[in-house]
Amino acid sequence: LALALSESGAKVGLLDADIYGPSIPLMLGMKDGFMEVEDNKLQPAESHGLKVVSFGFFADQSNQAAIYRGPIISGILKQFLVDTNWSELDYLIVDLPPGTGDIPLTLAQTIPITGILVVTTPQDVASNVAVKAVSMFEKLNVPIIGVVENMAHFICPNCDDKHYIFGEGGAKKISEQFKMPFLGEIPLNAGIMAGSDLGKPIMITNPDSPSATAFRKSAKNIAAQCSILAAKLQEEMASESAEEESAPEPSTS
Repeated sequence: LALALSESGAKVGLLDADIYGPSIPLMLGMKDGFMEVEDNKLQPAESHGLKVVSFGFFADQSNQAAIYRGPIISGILKQFLVDTNWSELDYLIVDLPPGTGDIPLTLAQTIPITGILVVTTPQDVASNVAVKAVSMFEKLNVPIIGVVENMAHFICPNCDDKHYIFGEGGAKKISEQFKMPFLGEIPLNAGIMAGSDLGKPIMITNPDSPSATAFRKSAKNIAAQCSILAAKLQEEMASESAEEESAPEPSTS
């Protein structure tokens, strides 16, 4: 999605907030990437036009586990958000781990968020986890952009039929339950999986493929919803300002 937004001409930053299992460097072919420090600010690494920050640039990329308690994880995320020279961006995409733990909570309490994109696979087991995350962000008064379904279906290369390997309609159920936009579906595709493992994203290696088209369509819908949320925020701010100006001056004795 970050690559699709960047392709449209936007300046995009990508923050890998899964401290326990950072995968963005591998997926973008940045296993040997690193981040420098200048003027006490972290300088993001760059790949395919994206500014990228990940704990994977610091951690041992072998099979060693990252073992940290919640406060340390929160501190790392805050540093990535606040002490990083992101420069001027149109979008900062934060890739969150699933669930409702310290990382999403710290994000919501540290910076203003335009909105949360819910990503789920079709089966109920996955959508139940996504529903809990939606409920958490609603309690924190964070807007929900919408929902995208990953691994939505498999298209047979021999017959072009769609096969719903993991079931059908999980994301649309969430969309209907919470009255949020359904923004797209990404197919189950060997090219996406192989490209992620090899650090060769399908948006770069095969930009005309149906999979890349699906990412591009979803990114377009996400950008549209971000614009709608931004317009609503401006209207609310203008309304509050007008109310303050029209309020009577307090009397003094």
